[in-house]
Amino acid sequence: MILVVICDGANAKLFKKEKRFSPLEHLQSSSHSHELTHEHGRDKPGRGFGAAASHHAYESPTDWHEHQKEVFARQISSYMIDLIKEKKFSRILIISPAKIANMFRNSLDQHMDTLHKSKLDIREIHKDLIHFTSDEIDKIINKEEGWE
Repeated sequence: MILVVICDGANAKLFKKEKRFSPLEHLQSSSHSHELTHEHGRDKPGRGFGAAASHHAYESPTDWHEHQKEVFARQISSYMIDLIKEKKFSRILIISPAKIANMFRNSLDQHMDTLHKSKLDIREIHKDLIHFTSDEIDKIINKEEGWE
């Protein structure tokens, strides 16, 4: 059984696919509203006036928009781990832009013991398919997996 995760940083859809030619079965959809960095106040802090050499603007310590994407990826990863513990998935297919896939990879690394025990095959497809229908997604998966 394949767990299919489609995510774009603010929205996620999770499906399962029983067999190669079976249709996608929707498990859950999630969304995460997050504000842009400038909505948290000034996104460019003023100049710092310490020593004579430090008269330039300094970077904001946190990009809130990116931070919220990471928080969302961790939440979805946690849900994925719960599903893996409950059901017998042999594969995980993560379909997302490369940057979001990297966030999933970093978050799943914390659970590698669970993933190794399950002997999962984790694959990534770097595409943004969040607004596609499940039939369109299924066709793309079949094409990417060489099942056509």
